[in-house]
Formats: sequence, C-alpha cells, structure tokens
Amino acid sequence: MKHSADTTAVQTPDTGKKKPIMPLKPWLKATVWALRILVGALFVFSGIVKAIDLWGFVFKLEEYLAAWGMTQPRSLVLMVAMAVSAYEAVFGFLLMCGCYKRVAPWALMASMAVMLPLTAYIAIASPVADCGCFGDFWVISNTATFLKNIVLTSALVFLIIYSPRVKTGLYKPAIQWLVGATVTLYMIIIGLYGYNIQPMLDFRPYPPGSSLVADAGNNDDDAMPTFIYEKDGEHREFAADDLPDDSTWIFVERKEAPATKNSNPGIFAIYDGDDEVTGEAITDEGKELLLVIPELRRADISYTYYINDLYEKADSAGISMVALIGASEKGIEMWKDFSMASYTCYSVEDTALKELSRGVMSLVLLDNGRIKGKATVSSLVSGKYNDSDPLAAVAELSDTPHAAIFGVLSAITGAFLLFIYLFQGIILAIRATIRKKIRKTA
Repeated sequence: MKHSADTTAVQTPDTGKKKPIMPLKPWLKATVWALRILVGALFVFSGIVKAIDLWGFVFKLEEYLAAWGMTQPRSLVLMVAMAVSAYEAVFGFLLMCGCYKRVAPWALMASMAVMLPLTAYIAIASPVADCGCFGDFWVISNTATFLKNIVLTSALVFLIIYSPRVKTGLYKPAIQWLVGATVTLYMIIIGLYGYNIQPMLDFRPYPPGSSLVADAGNNDDDAMPTFIYEKDGEHREFAADDLPDDSTWIFVERKEAPATKNSNPGIFAIYDGDDEVTGEAITDEGKELLLVIPELRRADISYTYYINDLYEKADSAGISMVALIGASEKGIEMWKDFSMASYTCYSVEDTALKELSRGVMSLVLLDNGRIKGKATVSSLVSGKYNDSDPLAAVAELSDTPHAAIFGVLSAITGAFLLFIYLFQGIILAIRATIRKKIRKTA
C-alpha cells in the first residue's frame, strides 16, 4: 500500500499489519510549518544574540549565581554560556528547516523544561532585573518573558505531536547532520570572536561612533545620578537636589543614570579619589586611548609591559591615555604599584565599564570624544604588537569592521547552506559512491 509523503503507519497488535494513519489536513500541515519557522526563528535569534555578546551572557549567568549566593569559575560559566547559545541556535535552525523532526522539538522542549519554571520564579521573586533571553538587543520584563515561554512551550507540545507526521523538510535525512555541523561552527566562531576581541555587533549603550562627551544642552533630569540611603532597614532613592535632611538616614551608594541609545546624556561618572573629573578625563579634542579594566582582580599583570610601552609611544605621538578601573582608590593604588603605571588612573563603576567595552582588559580609541574602535588587550598583543611600534595595534582599533565581519561570515554560512540544499542530491550520490568503495576494500 502506498502512502502520501505525510502519512505514517502503525502496527496493530491483533493482525500484525500496519494500519495507516490518516494524512494531515492541509491547514494542519501549514500550521506545523508556520510553527516550525516561527518557533525555530525565535530560538535562532535568541542563540545568536547571546553568542555575539558572549561576555554579556556570562555576566548575566554570574548575576543569576550571585542572586542565589553561588559562585562558579568563570571558565565554567563561559562553557555553559557558549553551549546554551549554540544549543538554541542549532536546534532552532534544524526545526525551521524540518530536520530531525522528532529530535528538534524534543531538544527545544528540554530547554523549556528548565526555562519555564526558572522564568516563573524570576517573574515572582525578581532576583534579576531581566532574564537576558535576548541579551542587550531586546530587554523585556520578567513577566513578559514568562508569558513568552508559556506560548513557546505550548507551540512545542503541538510540534512534538504533529511535526513528525509532516515528512517534508528542506534537507534529506542523510544530510541533516551537515546542516547542524555548519550552524554549530558558525556559532562557535561568532562566540569566540566576541569573547576574545569584541562583539561583532554592539547592542550596548556605547557602540562605535557614539560620543563619550556630554551634550552641553542636555538638562534631562533622568540623566542625573541618584543616591541610595538606608534607615531602619529601608532603602530609598533620592535625587541630588532632594537629599534627606534627617541625619538618621545613612548613605549607601551612588547610582548612575543608565546611558541610552536614543539620547546623549554623556557618560558614567569618572572619579579621581572623591572628586568627579569626568570632563577632564575624557577629551573632546584629538585622539585618546582608554584602558578599561572593569574587574581589577581579574586583570592580567603580564600585559603591563605592553601597556606601559604603549603609553610612552602614544604620549610621544600626542595621543593621551588614561585608565578607567572598576575599583576603589585603594585598588587603584595597588594597580599602580603592581603595573608601575605612569598614566593617570581613574575610578569608574564596574557595570558602566562592562557596558563600554568587553574583556578583562581592553582598549577604547576615541577621536574628538567619539568611539572609533575597541579591542581586548590580549587580541592586540597576540595580533599586531611588536616592540618597535606598539601603536600599530592601536591603529587597527579603528580599522577593524566587526559588523562587516559578521555580515561576511553570515553570508558565507548562508551560501554554504544554500549550496547543500541545491546540490544535496549530488552530495548524497558522492557519499554513496564513497561508501560503496569503502565496502569493497573492507
């Protein structure tokens, strides 16, 4: 008996014969394909934006761990971040293409078995500000995240039931592994590039081209810092012009206003001891190098020779250089002692530095106050640095088109997947010939 492409059969216990299952109706097949594409695309999107800014995902995972009073080695957190982002994108893409019709929906359902109760807890307890599902590209509330996951889980339940019955797919079963391997390699490349150099696409408040010089005409009160005070266990936030007169309120911390992509409120506050020197530290004339160290305890002391040499050459070339360090005045003094730094070191809140540039130690090149380029110190040392001309590496900061590299890599990956789709018959024929020869020689 012949069956249609989307008809399966089951074996009846009484006769041992296979009883065909009725083929799906056209509207049901269309629904399966629509959900394959929509759900798969959402997972692909989620995985890619995480992998592009792998540092951001690492910070988010560490934020979760801190909220639960847990700590793990960063190397382990990095491995988990890379695995999760690749997992989502690979199985999401396989679902979109109709590959591994049973495995792909179940694999994504396994991730939802973790994420659904987790986001329910986050929506209720709010241990973190946002789940980080789409990185800095798209920040949604914890409640919206939970509702989104309910819809996704429902769609995956439908696909688990009906997707295996829609036999059609873009790629033949014998070649599906090659599709998954291609997407996996793509995810690894963009993840490692973003972690070791800089994200290929910058979704943060300070992308290349943005200004770090405050807009003199901007008097938006929302851009002003606020101050947290405590009294009888209660924490309250006060504006600078509305500080409490009651001495029983105890100062806790200063909270900087977040930078936004749609306005130019200037930048985070920069301190020299107790004095704010933001306007002095960032110049709006000529070139300037910012050495960014958000986590001083993780700074690699082995790079200090390069940094000191770079400072001397930059100073001779008329390029100013300062360090922005996420540490107290005591920590900055320790850094000066260890590194023998001759450049000026300032204190900045560590979260702001993580938004400015990724990496344990990184360099940001400014031109008239505008960001021209960013890179980790490790990538510059291993790539362009030589004793005679350390500024050669700095020149590369403004010449490295991270977004263009992402576009080229994505185009190559897409072209290869299209090639597999168009010539999969030939590829399978070659595969069959090779296997036949192997059998003969065995």
